[in-house]
Amino acid sequence: KILKETNETIQPPAGELHVSEGDNVTLSCNYSTTNFGDAIQWYRQFPKSRPEFLLYIYIQGTKSDPLPPRMSAEMDKDNKRVDLLISSAAVSDYALYYCAL
Repeated sequence: KILKETNETIQPPAGELHVSEGDNVTLSCNYSTTNFGDAIQWYRQFPKSRPEFLLYIYIQGTKSDPLPPRMSAEMDKDNKRVDLLISSAAVSDYALYYCAL
């Protein structure tokens, strides 16, 4: 597959997020693409494990189905931001989360 050169980027905020068990959590990524056919994907990586796919959301708002338990995604087209929402955080959610374009 040949990929064209683009200036499209995706940028998560730097740093760690510390939450308490039971909190609702929002993880965000900013993007620069204007192609409504692009999908932003979220992955999770547990310690000493490989990344696992969680969900995707297209720029126009269509989401993967089914969504993982307690997780959803929202697209803010005005601010070019996509949020991963985790409801009622649990110790089992402790991981590194990635967004990809």
